[in-house]
Parts: sequence; structure tokens; C-alpha cells
Amino acid sequence: MNVIVLSKAGLLNRVSLFFLFTFLLSLLVACKPFDDVVPMVLQGKTMGTTYNITIANPAENLSENELQQGVDQLLLNVNQQMSTYIDDSEISQFNKLAINRWQTVSTDFIEVALLSQQLSTLSGGRFDVTIGPLIELWGFGRESSSSVPSDEAITEAKAKVGWQALDIDVDKQQLRKTKPISVNLSAIAKGFGVDKIAGYLETNGVENYLVEIGGEIRVKGLSPSDQSWRLGIEKPSLSQQGAQEIVALSDASIATSGDYRNYFEENGLRYSHTIDPQTGKPVRHNIASVTVIALTAALADGYATALNVMGLDDALSLAKEQQLAAFFILYDQNQEGGYREVMTSQFDQYLAHEREEDL
Repeated sequence: MNVIVLSKAGLLNRVSLFFLFTFLLSLLVACKPFDDVVPMVLQGKTMGTTYNITIANPAENLSENELQQGVDQLLLNVNQQMSTYIDDSEISQFNKLAINRWQTVSTDFIEVALLSQQLSTLSGGRFDVTIGPLIELWGFGRESSSSVPSDEAITEAKAKVGWQALDIDVDKQQLRKTKPISVNLSAIAKGFGVDKIAGYLETNGVENYLVEIGGEIRVKGLSPSDQSWRLGIEKPSLSQQGAQEIVALSDASIATSGDYRNYFEENGLRYSHTIDPQTGKPVRHNIASVTVIALTAALADGYATALNVMGLDDALSLAKEQQLAAFFILYDQNQEGGYREVMTSQFDQYLAHEREEDL
């Protein structure tokens, strides 16, 4: 059985999992493809990580070079809109903007900002694209450190956080801030980039593909083995390898958020990079990782982050309310291996029920 394993890949600057996507290209090519046609593979770097695209049965007239150039240009555009690492990007310009000044931005920026605000509302503010000052304070941003900040420093940073201070005028396609906040869309921008590539592929007649950026994935149609795409959800442990569960997807997106790789310890306590905007501190719950399957990668990406911050009870309540396909791996020392699983009924339908030995 040919399976692609979701595991740890580059650092995500916000509160979602940073993990590596192990792209098992050799397995994909080795399997029997559509009419013995070798799949087309496009790869590159973007958003501080990598992207991988597999087209299962490319048409004869599909130009790999032209498609690669189109994808790269599209991703350059997304970065120019939403990367805080580009000084003159739209988001960097907005973050430098004075309070109560309006800035005209691209349609894509407005779309992602609106989705972010919707997720903030649904999650009671646990998803917050203005949380950057707290991420930096706890040493999980550009300046890496490993020390617990003072209560005074946390209070000061929280004063610069608040999704409600971001105003959006859809008709005029403008944004403004009503207090000194900065915006970081990294918890959703990779998923949005995946969706943009998927749309681009479909406009070029591609019907069977997998698109991945930094672990956020969207698939359509069938894999090169003429079946649903098999994706393995990584075991939440540095010492264990392989998949915790395997899902079979055809027309869906999947994203995972977790805390088991990016943390520090001080005085015997573990401090995760998953920060709760309400407390200004790392979360104190037993969720190791959350995986969400949704129609778009942006939705899967954002929901996975929100649910991971919320804790199991609130996360399950939101997942059931929104009918999300959500899968939780929980720390539980009473269980063999130290983990247990909880999932919504919507997620169960995607389980492929193959075991790790099939990898």
C-alpha cells in the first residue's frame, strides 16, 4: 500500500504545528499509474518551507516548465501579499500603518483576513492573527529563546493583541487597525497558497493532483495508483516513526496542528509554542495534535490551529457545531504508548483502516 506520511517540516511562525512532509515520490512512481503514465512532479521553496505537487495523469499537452513557472509566480504573489518577511509586502505595509488609517489591499488579502476573523469569532478569540507579540515574547518567533517571561511582560504584550482591533471594509477593499496591533497570517496563508495552486491546476485542466505546502495538503481525484490518495497522520512523538492513522482522500484538504515538537522546559514544566491569546501563555491541556479535513486547505489550516488552542472540550463542541472532520491525539499515560485518539463522526469516514505495516 502506497502512503504519504504527514510529519514535521519547517517552522510555522504562528501556533500551528511545524512539521516535515516526507514526500514518498519513489512509492508513487513505482505503483501502477493511469495507463502507465508517469506522474508529473513539481517542487520548490516558498513561505520559509517547500512545496510539492504531484499530477497523477498529466495530459500530453501539459507543459511542465510552463506549469512550474505559473506556480512559482502565483506563490511569489501570495508572498508579496502576506509575508511578514518581505519589507514591502502588503501585510508589512499594514503592520507599519498608523492607527485608524485605511489601507487598500488585494482581493486575496481581504479573503484571508475575512476568513481569519470568522475563525476568531467561532473560536471565541482562540484563533487570533494578531498574536505575534506573544509568540515573540515566549521565544517562538524570529528571536528564539527559552525562558518564561514575567507577568508584566505578558500583560504588556497582550495590550498589542486583539483580533477585534482589525477592521475590514469589503466594499472598499481596505483594512485598518484601531489599536497598535500587527497581523501575521502564517496560520492560514500556507493553506491559502495550496488552494491558489489547486485552482491554477484546475484552470489548466488538471483533474488528479496533490498539492502540499509545509504540510498543508489538498488533493483531487485519484492518485497515480488509481485510488484515493493515502495520507498518514504522524505519531506525535520524536522517538516513534510512522503513521498514527491513515486517511483516504479524493476531493478534500487536510492540515495538522500540534505542540509535540516545538517547546521548551523550565523548572520541570513544559511550555508549548501553542499560545492562548486569552491568557497570553502556552496552553495547558492534553492535546498533542489536531488534524482537520475540510473542503479547502485554508479552512483545514485555520480550524486545526483554532481547535488546538481551545482544548478538547471546547474544540469538540466547535467541531460538532460546525460538523468538522476532526481527529485529536491526546496525551494519556494510562494508555499504551502514552496517547489516545478522539475523533468526530465526520472524520471516521475517511479512515483507510490500513495498518502501519502497510507503509
